[in-house]
Formats: sequence, structure tokens, C-alpha cells
Amino acid sequence: MTSIRITQSVGLGGANSLNDVKTVQTALNKLLKLIPPTQVLIVDGRLNPRPENSKTIAAIKLFQSKVLNMVRPDGKINPNDATFRKINEKLASAAVVAVVPISGNLKTKLKQNMMKYEGNVPHMYLDTKGYVTVGVGHLLKDVEAAKKVPFTVRDTGVVATTKQIEEEFKLIKSRPFGKDEGFGRFKPFTKLIITEAVANAQVDQHIKTFESELKRIYGASEFASYPDDVKLALFDLIFNLGMTKLKDTFPNFNKYMKAQDFKKAAIESNRKDVSAERNAYVRNLLVSAK
Repeated sequence: MTSIRITQSVGLGGANSLNDVKTVQTALNKLLKLIPPTQVLIVDGRLNPRPENSKTIAAIKLFQSKVLNMVRPDGKINPNDATFRKINEKLASAAVVAVVPISGNLKTKLKQNMMKYEGNVPHMYLDTKGYVTVGVGHLLKDVEAAKKVPFTVRDTGVVATTKQIEEEFKLIKSRPFGKDEGFGRFKPFTKLIITEAVANAQVDQHIKTFESELKRIYGASEFASYPDDVKLALFDLIFNLGMTKLKDTFPNFNKYMKAQDFKKAAIESNRKDVSAERNAYVRNLLVSAK
């Protein structure tokens, strides 16, 4: 949503047609960071039976007060009035922020750190949890996922067949795994590899996906405003944990992140299944963020 249209007034004393109210509720939900402590509004096109007690009208008044600096906010939006125009201005700004990618320098540093902690392995191997992996921590969830990767035969450089990929996937999947089973233990059982170009393309896609997911968790504008050290910490967390686990199992961490209290977030960033060095890396990034 980059702009809204309403046919009639919305708010105290407004016409409050169902669709117009829904439009305003949706827009305000996109701009919650501007009107704390407003919670997400239910988009139902309705106001409280007593409009003066409506959460939607309270949000309109807060927007008028905080963003337009109105001394006496009236809780009403008319088509093309100052409140309406300012909402569209802020929606457009938020939309621009949402598509701005991370900087080239940050991406370079991010790739270096991912390779440091995940390794860069051209052949299939099992991670410590028994998942078939290749490249820079690129998970192959099943045979079909493996077949989509352009493997080549190590000794000849010839493109691998789907049968070769399937056989090697099953062979690696059958091997023992654990903390003592390093990448190199699997090499003797492999004949297929990926090129550096393929590994880089996988990393680029991971970064793009994780950036989108982090914006969904913390908000596009908020994520864009974070210092680079904070972004690096978040990328490491989501690469290791995945979006669902980061969002659902680190409530205190996320609470402090949304309050931009990075030092307290650092205390809550510890993961049980990574090295002390990697936990310290993330913790120090958050503590030193400026």
C-alpha cells in the first residue's frame, strides 16, 4: 500500500462508510511506528458504538497530534485534507524504505561472516542435525531440492544427471552425523560439487530472503533504520534459526529489538546450538551498535 483513497469523511462526525473506514484502518496499521503505543487495529470497517471510545479514532487523533503536530486533533479525516495527505506521504515513504536493499559494503561483510561460521563446502555433507547441506549452509531438504541445484562431476566438470544427484543425496543422507562429523568426513563419499558461482548465487538468494523476512518481523522502516552491526547480528540469527524460530521463541529479544534497546537484546540473543564464539560475535555486535 503506497496511498489510499476515501470517498467520504472518516472519524468523529464523519460519514464512516464501511469501505472507507477499512481503508483508514489498514493505512494506520501500516504506520503504527509513528503512533505508539497504538496496537494493530481490527480491519472491520466499524467504529465503536460510542465513536469517542473507538480505537480507530484514537489512532487518528494520535496521528494528527504526533505527525501533524495538531494542538487540538479532531479525530476526523476528509478526502484530500491535511491528515489524508500526510497519511499518503508517510505510506509512500514506508513503501520506498521497504524496497531499499542493504548496502553493497554490508552485503560483502555479511557474506564473509556467513562463510566464516557456515563454511563454504562444494560437496554435499550433513550438518550437525543430519540435514543434507552444500555451499554456504544451503539446506537441501529433500532429493527434489537437491535436483534443482546445478551440480557437476568433480573430476570431469560435466553437468551431473538427476540420477547421480539422487544417488549421492541418498548416500550422504545415510551417513552418521554429529558435532564430530566435520565437512571433510563426507568428501570421500562424494563425486559431485557446485561451483563458486553457484555458491555465491545461493548466498545472494539467502540474503534477499532473510532481508524480506527480517522486515516482516521488525518492520521495513525499523529494519532500515538499524545500525549495520545490528543488521549483521540479525542476519546471523535468522540464518541459523530461521524466521519462525526467531519470531516465536525469542520473545524477550524481540521485545527489546522493537524498543531498539540493543544492549538488552544482546543479553537475550544466546543460542544453545551454536559455538560460544558465534554467540559472542552476535552479542558484541548488538552491544557495540551505535
